[in-house]
Amino acid sequence: MKKNPFFIKEIPVDAPFCDREKELADLISYAKANSNVVLYSPRRYGKTCLTKRVQHSLKTIGTLTAYCDLFGVTSVEEIARRIAKSIYTVTHKSQGMFNKAISFITSFRPVLSPSPDGGISVSVQTAFKTDGLRVLEDTMDSLERFIHDVGVPVHIAFDEFQEIAEVNDSIAIEGILRHYIQKIQCSFFFIGSRRRVLLEIFNDRARPFFQSALNYELKTLPEKDLILFIKSQFEKAGKLITRENASKICKLVSNHPYYAQKFCFFLYEETSKKVTSDDIVETNAILIKSERVVFESILQGLATKQIAMLSALAKEPTAKIYSASYMAQHGLGSTGGIQQSIKTLSKQDLIEKDNKTGVWSLVDPVFRTWLDSS
Repeated sequence: MKKNPFFIKEIPVDAPFCDREKELADLISYAKANSNVVLYSPRRYGKTCLTKRVQHSLKTIGTLTAYCDLFGVTSVEEIARRIAKSIYTVTHKSQGMFNKAISFITSFRPVLSPSPDGGISVSVQTAFKTDGLRVLEDTMDSLERFIHDVGVPVHIAFDEFQEIAEVNDSIAIEGILRHYIQKIQCSFFFIGSRRRVLLEIFNDRARPFFQSALNYELKTLPEKDLILFIKSQFEKAGKLITRENASKICKLVSNHPYYAQKFCFFLYEETSKKVTSDDIVETNAILIKSERVVFESILQGLATKQIAMLSALAKEPTAKIYSASYMAQHGLGSTGGIQQSIKTLSKQDLIEKDNKTGVWSLVDPVFRTWLDSS
């Protein structure tokens, strides 16, 4: 049997990628023009994969590309540490570039050690102890001087950038980052899944980053293209699926990039030669079961009223969330309680409001199905 053509981990930059040609071209163009971009979408829409494809393309024309993941940062020192690490990671294979980085970035020293895969793992150690905001300022000042001196185009991606808003002194952190980023001659991508938090950083007049980057939304995959992608991937790997069955998959996952890949990964494993309707039903159950631990973890972090709100919207999306009948039918309690639940769930990007219809619904289609069937 041929290798499964679908992925449940991060899609390699050289693997087939459904659609996104326009997005890829747009983002490469913005990066070449030294523009700063806010790339946002719900979780697992492929922002990281797309960004790494952009950086892969930029590397071929001599651009130095750094990727800094800010997920889970808890302090200003950790933000500075990850920025320094991202530069050391991308330069350590070039002795001349690495030496430049070491000479400029003085707040952290690189530590190289063997990694389990046979390569080199890069970490950093604090070079001197001082105030956290001072460390960040020193790191950004070093980054500015390094990029000015390095002599090649530079592109830096900050993934899960909205995490800085949860750190103490967040406005001061934003102010320091904004001060240097507006001066540094390179392109920065600010990537995030908690859209409300991320967009507030860049669109709130009172925040340092106000209107300092282009807002670029990554949407679901076009159904027509996703159907063709599913069919072609199955056929290349020696199995068949009809257009009708591919369309069923698209509808079950609402054209969600990650879930489409994961569904088809399981389906390929379950199918002998040709996909049947029964295969799709069985695979849908496998997909939902595979996400159960994640969904249960989400619920464990929520209050009872917030869970009730999620369950109500899973069963019945609505524009009349404050109507007496809807509140009574789903046991949602008071208007004040609903307002607080909406605020919390929106901030966590678990629910969203359609700007055209005013309908509130769950962001994650499989989470919605799981809650509705629970």
